[in-house]
Amino acid sequence: MKSQTDELHQDITDATMLSRLKAGDHQAFHDLIRTYNQRLFRIARAILREDMEAEDVVQEAYIKAFTHLDSFTGKSGLEAKGLGAWLARITTNLAIDRTRKVKRSQKLVDDLLNSAPGPADQSPSSATSNNMTPERQAAMSQIRALLEREIDNLPDGFREVFILRVVEELSIDETSAILQVPAATIKTRLHRARAKLQASIKTQISSASLQVFPFAGARCDRITKNTLARLKQQGITSS
Repeated sequence: MKSQTDELHQDITDATMLSRLKAGDHQAFHDLIRTYNQRLFRIARAILREDMEAEDVVQEAYIKAFTHLDSFTGKSGLEAKGLGAWLARITTNLAIDRTRKVKRSQKLVDDLLNSAPGPADQSPSSATSNNMTPERQAAMSQIRALLEREIDNLPDGFREVFILRVVEELSIDETSAILQVPAATIKTRLHRARAKLQASIKTQISSASLQVFPFAGARCDRITKNTLARLKQQGITSS
């Protein structure tokens, strides 16, 4: 639970950052993007289950947020939880909307061709630790690949809850606000998601050891560079 001091610090930080963003401070945009890149990517990927689609959605979320900064007051509903929660909600909405469009398009194609869609491309990437031996790195890579595959196989709604609660370590209230699902439902879905994963991989899932969907530096750099380039092109940033 956040203390009043933490909430006050967040308000001051958000207010300062918002002021810099509205002034077109290029470094402010850069800092904010680098801060939330990983979280937003994980949220988008949990919904879309495709890396490049998730990257596109994250960039779109930043553009949408940065072109509507005046709409952020930080004083009501989800906004009261800060810029991060606001960005997460925008990302969630865009990812869900893209999923709906893809499903509608796919249904049309299936109806026309009378064929089922092919299996999704599974090519999870994995990060390694400098402190591990090559053998341990290989073993961890296989474990991560298994975890990522099993998480992708979780039902819609369960997958997003698992990513936000376990991987991103958000609170029940934050997850509830972002997904707009009752807290009780969040608890139930997380419990069932854990049970499904444990039944599949026969191991205890914990946020301390789980490092799935690693956000490699190259991906973070790519999203940051592309987003800042678009902001500059639209005249939103100062340089």
